[in-house]
Amino acid sequence: MALLRCSKTQVDKAYLTAVNNLKDLILAHPDTKKKVDVFALSVYGLVVFPKAL
Repeated sequence: MALLRCSKTQVDKAYLTAVNNLKDLILAHPDTKKKVDVFALSVYGLVVFPKAL
């Protein structure tokens, strides 16, 4: 219920923090196969996370 009362600014901050963390993981990870897996999960998160809010 608390998520429904969040202001747009708070939601944007949470969303951008998650995206930045995933971007850092993708750039810092040395293994290419795992890099692709992390990227796929991040894209999935970008699609699902806003729908949950």
